[in-house]
Amino acid sequence: MPEKARRFLVPLPTKKVLNMAINLMDLVKTAINTSGVADQIGSAVGLDKSKTNSAIEAAIPVLLGGLVKKAATPSGVSELSNIFKKQDAEPSILDNLGSLVSGGANSKLLGLGTSLLPMLLGSSQASIVSVLMKLLGLGDKSVLGLLGSLAPIVMGVVGKQAKSAGGFDASILTNLLGGQSNLLSAALPNELKGVMGLADLGKAASDAVAGAGRAAEKATQQATNAAAGSFNWLLPIAALAALGLLGWVMMSGGKKKDAVAPTTPAVSSATAPAVKPPSADVAAALPDLSGIELPGGMSIEDLKKKLTGSFDGIGEILGTIKDVDTANAAKSKLEEATKAYADLGMDKMPSAATGLLAPFIKPYFEKVGGVLNTLYAIPGVKEIVEPVIGPMVESVAKLVG
Repeated sequence: MPEKARRFLVPLPTKKVLNMAINLMDLVKTAINTSGVADQIGSAVGLDKSKTNSAIEAAIPVLLGGLVKKAATPSGVSELSNIFKKQDAEPSILDNLGSLVSGGANSKLLGLGTSLLPMLLGSSQASIVSVLMKLLGLGDKSVLGLLGSLAPIVMGVVGKQAKSAGGFDASILTNLLGGQSNLLSAALPNELKGVMGLADLGKAASDAVAGAGRAAEKATQQATNAAAGSFNWLLPIAALAALGLLGWVMMSGGKKKDAVAPTTPAVSSATAPAVKPPSADVAAALPDLSGIELPGGMSIEDLKKKLTGSFDGIGEILGTIKDVDTANAAKSKLEEATKAYADLGMDKMPSAATGLLAPFIKPYFEKVGGVLNTLYAIPGVKEIVEPVIGPMVESVAKLVG
């Protein structure tokens, strides 16, 4: 390209693409574990050492859920953007957790967090505390102290991830937090989702992400139009050059060269419309399998009902696990539930049947997987649960691809 033309090129804006596989819950746990402050937090708010880890596990998704809900509205994400910008101007608390948590009930960490809770939990704070008291068997002061101590750590982790993704713009925060919806939906008990107004957690987050995507696409298109406008002065010259070339070809009697088919520009995955994950209603749209012979003369409707019951049952059992003791208590029921799935003989189904059933099973499998990811982070639980449910997980993973 001629040097003069290069000077008129307008660079298109670039922005880091967020890794939507980020699990903020795990990152918060890592920050707590690496700093070794879990026991100090538990002691400061009056928790027994045996209950500290499970209580922290339960509180983290509550605080992140509050952030996700706030980021789902333009005014909320704007407020978060300002808070994270101010937070970024100060030294990161993640580098100094040990000293911040010292002081027990008068720790600086708890003081910071107490001021954050109204913003994170809003008018639902009292109801959330009440549900956590019931679920964890703790008093209101312990629950409030726990949430207050963890709030600054959650904000520090989210702020760090947003900064690494490009800053604290609304689109970055919306994508980062919206990407947690499925993980949080699996981690939060229904009672908490209800009082937090997160019953439709996945939909609210996906709508917000879609809105941010449309805004980013519009900005990119405007920049593209601006770049194209910079070359408008070249169009008359290009037209004259084309006419001159045509005249030369006609007068020289040269052979016409084969026309080159225009190249169709590739569609960027970044601007392609988001694909909604399959819902449980996919069962209704399952193709007709009446012509496929299933083991034991079972009908497809019976099989679908048994699969639904199997996964729902496993989900309910896993939902009762909070620590090592509850994991041991649930072990026998989990063994029965996984055996019931194995008895369905999915590994013996005709390939035509399993290929068509995979989209039906996948949403259930993903939900169970999200719950397991949360449970396996609780010390000692994975060693109890995985040997029981692991073979089933491997079998279903092969089926759904």
